[in-house]
Amino acid sequence: MSSLTAAAVMSTAFLRREAHIPLSHLQAQLTSTRAEAVLILGKKGQIRGLLSRERILAARSEQPLPISKVFSLSRPVTIGPDFSLAKILAFFNQQHPGLVVVDENQNPLGVITWEILTTGIIRGWLKSQAILDTLLNHASEAICIINEREEVEYWNPRAEILYGIKAREILGQPVSKFFPNVLVSHSLKENKVIRESYHQPREDAHVLITAAPIQCENRVIGSLSLERDIGDIVYLNQELTRTSTTVKKLRKEINRLSQKNAFATIYGHSTIIKETINLAKKFAATDASLLIRGESGTGKELFARAIHEESKRYNQPFIAVNCGALPSLLFESELFGYESGAFTGAERGGKPGKFELAEGGTLFLDEIGELELSLQAKLLRALQEKVFYRVGGTKPIKVNVRIIAATNRDLEKMIREGTFREDLYYRLNVLTLTLPPLREHKEDLPELAYLLVQELASIHQKRIQEIEPEVMVAFMNYHWPGNVRELRNTLERMVILSDDGILRQDTLPAHLRLEKLKELRLPDNDTSGPLPEVTIATEKRLIAEALKKANYNKAEAARLLGIPRSSLYYKMKVLGLTPDN
Repeated sequence: MSSLTAAAVMSTAFLRREAHIPLSHLQAQLTSTRAEAVLILGKKGQIRGLLSRERILAARSEQPLPISKVFSLSRPVTIGPDFSLAKILAFFNQQHPGLVVVDENQNPLGVITWEILTTGIIRGWLKSQAILDTLLNHASEAICIINEREEVEYWNPRAEILYGIKAREILGQPVSKFFPNVLVSHSLKENKVIRESYHQPREDAHVLITAAPIQCENRVIGSLSLERDIGDIVYLNQELTRTSTTVKKLRKEINRLSQKNAFATIYGHSTIIKETINLAKKFAATDASLLIRGESGTGKELFARAIHEESKRYNQPFIAVNCGALPSLLFESELFGYESGAFTGAERGGKPGKFELAEGGTLFLDEIGELELSLQAKLLRALQEKVFYRVGGTKPIKVNVRIIAATNRDLEKMIREGTFREDLYYRLNVLTLTLPPLREHKEDLPELAYLLVQELASIHQKRIQEIEPEVMVAFMNYHWPGNVRELRNTLERMVILSDDGILRQDTLPAHLRLEKLKELRLPDNDTSGPLPEVTIATEKRLIAEALKKANYNKAEAARLLGIPRSSLYYKMKVLGLTPDN
């Protein structure tokens, strides 16, 4: 309604008559036309007044008097066609007789009297209501509108389908009566917009929700939410995957022909991923040492490579070293290289180390927290002086590399325990990039899953066209301690097991599958069910029995439960299970 303008509410059905016309003649002319108003003109054609149809027809005169004698005329205000409704109302509040809408040459286009304005507003309201009703009733999202008392004022047909609640059952009721933890209420209370956030308003519903407060005259009067069923998103992704092979080929060709987007391989559109990528792009513009922190499987090397590709060193080598993969005796020669005869089995002529190979480019030190103290000192010296010696060598070698290190360890705790050098920590930690675990951006899961499925299907020469919605629900319920790496491994297993192009619920690993656990026998008074769904007490007994059956070997217990060891450790910690209890 606030978007209505003078052009929308004015009437073009008006007459132009001179002021000396008798009232009775004008009344007769009005009754034979549909004109809604009359512009009263002077002898030279200037506008002297504006009279509504109702006012003219209601007037009475015993003598044939001219209009100018019957009515007290005053020149109406002229306005442009884009004049807003708020400004028009302000004029009428000042007792103006009416308004004349004119073009840029001051030619009358239409007129607005109080009666015309009222009719125009009602007509505009009916049009807006018709548009709103069509939008709400046919939207693909479930739409809920609550008032400032958190009572439901609108509940569209899609919401009825998604939640199985009829509008007549919920309208006028507090939304908390049906959904105890609903984001539309948080949006109202906090006057905050929530965009594309994963939400589980109740146990059987998984949605992506956008919620926003409704404001009127600088006051919050309610809130609106739009919710999309995860199952619908799954279906849309399935449709998109039908053309994914072609799209990938086109993307590769575009990347080849145009400037490469170094971060294109990092999937996700959640706010936290976008913020992390934006920060990484800023860090790519400098040569300062960078420490990437994050849980195992969050993509630390992927970000390191993208930062290198985005930097001015992009056309120089990117050399990765896993600090935890080699014994200390071999690591020094691997990092710094060695001279001929430095040790038994050394290659004739020696061998350059990773530092030399990375000259001019980036050296990525993965799992830096696993590096032994003796090697930490040698690494620190090389970083400080930008000079190192090969094993068995006496000639100093200058080096120009950018250092990016990564860890999932608590380095600050290691410093306090004396297992990591504080001076090396500060040398590496000039810049810090913290990667979020997958459980903190689950809204990216559907996109991640489908992109990974297509990649894995191509590797294993399979054609995967569909993922059962139950699979995505299981993914959303899981906490993913192994993050994107665990998701990739899970999907790879399912792709390999798929025989019909569909990733089905029964190919999920045991800790994700929605079926009864078969490897453990519970006492008769227990309730069996999938591990994520059983009560805490039952889950505790399941794990305890598995540990007992495995003679307290955690790896074997994890195998019996059908879950990764990391998941078992996580659940033991959460449930307070120790060898003592």
